[in-house]
Amino acid sequence: MTNEQRDTVAKTIAHFLITARYLAVLNIVLLAISFITTHYIGLNTVLTAGLLYLHIRLEFDQRIFMHTTNFTDFDRTLFMLGLVKQTVTRDIFQRGKGAIRLWYTALSLTLAQLVLWLI
Repeated sequence: MTNEQRDTVAKTIAHFLITARYLAVLNIVLLAISFITTHYIGLNTVLTAGLLYLHIRLEFDQRIFMHTTNFTDFDRTLFMLGLVKQTVTRDIFQRGKGAIRLWYTALSLTLAQLVLWLI
């Protein structure tokens, strides 16, 4: 794969991950509604805490895909900073699938939050 193709794949994944911001806005609105209506506040708060973690990860991944094409150096840096204990060699497609799986997990939890609001 050429550098230009790798850049295109990375930027496409990054642009897809940007859409998670719309889910985050919906999550905030649904949490606010649950506090106003006192509707499943505890469960909604737990869902929102999990979603907050996912949105932070998605934002991080989006920025990585937007600005990094050399993932070998990135993995080495994570290892040197102590953010990972070991590095596993993964290509851009495996990384993209993992990030997209996080996006679908956030979507699923958002739908669960929406169902709680509709009950």
